[in-house]
Amino acid sequence: MDTGKKIVWIVSDGTGRTASQLIKAASYQFEGADIEYRIMKEVTTEKKIFEVIDRVKEESGMVVYTLVSKTNRRLMHRLTVENHILSVDLFGPLISTMEKFLQKVPRELPGLTYKMNRDYFRMVDAVEFTIKHDDGASVQTAQNADIILVGPSRVGKTPLSVYLAYSGWKVANIPIIKNIEPPEIVNKNPLKVFCLIIDPVLLQKRRMDRIKKLGDPKVNGYTDVKSITEEIEYCKKLADYGKKWVLIDVSYRTVEDLAKEIIQLVSL
Repeated sequence: MDTGKKIVWIVSDGTGRTASQLIKAASYQFEGADIEYRIMKEVTTEKKIFEVIDRVKEESGMVVYTLVSKTNRRLMHRLTVENHILSVDLFGPLISTMEKFLQKVPRELPGLTYKMNRDYFRMVDAVEFTIKHDDGASVQTAQNADIILVGPSRVGKTPLSVYLAYSGWKVANIPIIKNIEPPEIVNKNPLKVFCLIIDPVLLQKRRMDRIKKLGDPKVNGYTDVKSITEEIEYCKKLADYGKKWVLIDVSYRTVEDLAKEIIQLVSL
């Protein structure tokens, strides 16, 4: 029995991570096997497939491939058969069976698995960051945020922050308190700052609801319309009426609508 090193060529039109994980999991069944894995990434053209075959012919080994293009899969199969190279198509049979079952044509776009994983971990990072930077917390690292929301208490900064985070945006939200200068971080990063304002009567109602559910925060003028109006005007003054920070009136608007507007603005 040949116990020398065996080469497994992992050929992918993406990163090769999917095939690598599966092959390595399977290899655990073969105790003591000496396997060298060689990953050939972004094999998306006929030319690259021929180059892979030439290398395998020269150095020997087994080919395991994950190619989403049916044309490329067929070429790889034909060339490995013609050159007596042992090969396994990990995607072809699965995609073909799913195509029949779902009665849909596959997109044949390379790298979708990697993109989905990348987007998922980006979302997780954004949510963790946003929770850590809620309501003025960890303000010393708020400069790392993609978006900074400021505004008076109960204007809706937290739910909007969380919604944005689930879309992959790192958000810090910082309360604005009347006649108190906000942290310097908001002046150092004005293009990231969005100042939320609201109709004073609506904010009064939100604060009254807050008291019923959570108790009175014992803040002077917390539910007084005149005092609330002064808070809103103070926010506008700090924002220089939109010249320094973007002013966004959240009155009677959904979180989804507000998030869409902010993402459009921050993406300019």
